Amino acid sequence: MSGMRRAPRQFPPRGSTAVASSPWILVSVGVVIMVALLVVAVGAYRGPGPDFQPVPPGQPPVAAAPMPERASSAGRHASAPPSMVVPGLSPRRTDPPSPTPNATRTASPPPTTVPPVKPSRTPAPPPAPFDARYQVLHMFQGGFIAEVLIRNTSRGDLGWVARVEYPGGRVVTAWLEGVPQGTFTGRDGTLTYRSGPKLAAGSSVYLRFHIESAGARPASCSVSGRACHRTSGPR
Repeated sequence: MSGMRRAPRQFPPRGSTAVASSPWILVSVGVVIMVALLVVAVGAYRGPGPDFQPVPPGQPPVAAAPMPERASSAGRHASAPPSMVVPGLSPRRTDPPSPTPNATRTASPPPTTVPPVKPSRTPAPPPAPFDARYQVLHMFQGGFIAEVLIRNTSRGDLGWVARVEYPGGRVVTAWLEGVPQGTFTGRDGTLTYRSGPKLAAGSSVYLRFHIESAGARPASCSVSGRACHRTSGPR
């Protein structure tokens, strides 16, 4: 054993031993270096500010002319400077949207015009189909006898009413020649005679009457609304 030699013990350096025994030192140094690099990067990078406006390449920004100050009753207030106008960029439009062609339009109804109402007139009934002829038969002192020839021109049997007026005269009597009699009234010089039986189609009858205190020319003469024709004087 005495002949054997021991190799000398090798000890690590003192500094490396301290680092190996304390790893948190390396970690702290790394964190400090990273924080320093981050601060440098943040300081180097600057984002666009609130007044930043992009400018197309090759075109310099054009500054708008300053607006004059507006005067008010409270004093002078400087208007805010306008924003820079960049060529090639148009401002945002604020026009109201145009109506679409499919939009329905409510058209007001045209005013209604009411035509004037014309008063209705009741048409007069057509005259009866009678042919009447008046003439004086005999003249004498204070009076005369006259007649009305009545002819039915229709195609059916019809009754009739004769009316003869003598203003201021007096109706003495009236009768029908050769046929059944009707009825008559004479008041204030007006003779009204209503036929008895109907007058046959196409046939004729003579109505005769005695008048006093009146002229031979009556004021009016009609048969069922149709005027009488006048013939010559007394025969």
